[in-house]
Formats: sequence, C-alpha cells, structure tokens
Amino acid sequence: MENILNILYASQTGTAEDLAYEINDLAKSKSVETNLKELDDISMDKLQEMSKLLVVTSTTGEGDVPYNGELFFEKLFGTSDINLSKLRYGVIALGDSSHYEFCKAGKDIDERLKFLGASCILDRLDCDYDTEGSIEWSQKFIEII
Repeated sequence: MENILNILYASQTGTAEDLAYEINDLAKSKSVETNLKELDDISMDKLQEMSKLLVVTSTTGEGDVPYNGELFFEKLFGTSDINLSKLRYGVIALGDSSHYEFCKAGKDIDERLKFLGASCILDRLDCDYDTEGSIEWSQKFIEII
C-alpha cells in the first residue's frame, strides 16, 4: 500500500461517501492509484502500513462519527501502541455549524492521527452543511501528496 492514496470515509446520509467517490475519481484522473474504503473496513494494522491517507467524515448526533466509522474510531482511540510516523494525511470534516459539536468527528480523528505520529500535510477542511471548497482542497492535497 506504499504508493497508494487511501481514501477512507464515514457517512451517515451519503454526503461524505459521495464526496469520497468524487475525490477518488479526481485522483484517478491525475493517475494516482487509490484505495477507497469505509473507515470501518480498515484495521489498525492496515492503518499502520499506509503512507498516504485522506479521511472524509461527517459528524452525527452529539459530535459522533457515523455508524460506518464507529469501529475504526473506537480502535483508533483505544490504542496508543501504534506508530503512524510514516503516514501523511489530510481530513475533510463535514458538519453543520448550527450544532454545538461542529465537525467534531473529523476534528477528533485529525488530532488523534497527529498524536499517534502522523503528519498532516494540509490543514483540515471543515465544511459547513455542504461540501463547498472540498474539490479545490482535494486537488491541492493530491498535488502535495
């Protein structure tokens, strides 16, 4: 998985999933090899093997990760014995600023990846209610990675 851009998503209503697929198509159009999966499809062992990662997640309820990211989230926050120092990543967080915990799932994942040694290569993008700006951000991310 060394040279592959891993695009992982967690989506409650489909917006984050649709965006992940759109970014996947964008990356492929630029001849970037990708691996597109739900967050819960990735083990901590697989995460540790990755060198390039883009997380696209929405936030639900009281700042929670969507159902298809809950297992990943629990494992990510339940361990401190993994080394992500070779991982370069970015996060697109989707949310609604009328909620107190705006984009919390994405913010939490971003902070935890940093804590475990990963390098954020482009500041997290917090999208309010829609995905405006996410394709421009993704193009920049793909160029950098």
